[in-house]
Amino acid sequence: MTERAVSLAMVSRTLEALLVREDLRLAMVDRNTAQTAAVSPELAASPTGFLPVFLVAADTVWRDATGRSFGIKLARDPISLLGFRPQGVESGPFSAVMLSMMEAIAQAARPGVLLMNDFDKLWRTIDSGFRMDDSAEPRPVPLPGAR
Repeated sequence: MTERAVSLAMVSRTLEALLVREDLRLAMVDRNTAQTAAVSPELAASPTGFLPVFLVAADTVWRDATGRSFGIKLARDPISLLGFRPQGVESGPFSAVMLSMMEAIAQAARPGVLLMNDFDKLWRTIDSGFRMDDSAEPRPVPLPGAR
């Protein structure tokens, strides 16, 4: 059986639906001011928002469990929130990607809240463990809610 690439659009939609369904507040803490800002499920699941973080977290869970990677491909994108956007997920299945993402969320969540900052240590290792496509041309994709 040959594994096919996983649809980023489907992952994004499913993650957003999951975050809407969960009784979990999404937030970020500004380390300079200690102020907390809410993160919408739409921004969390957006390819130009936090979706790269969730994909990296899912891949880490999967690699820890199986020794294999989903083949997350990221491209530098100065227009996106984190400076990266996902280019693709080379192998699945989709269900394993989503279940790994759900496990990563469960591991990072605190009672009633998921702080995006809690993924920071994992995110800082991004250059060492994931395929970067520096040749990809950044696309001007607005963040959710922006006009």
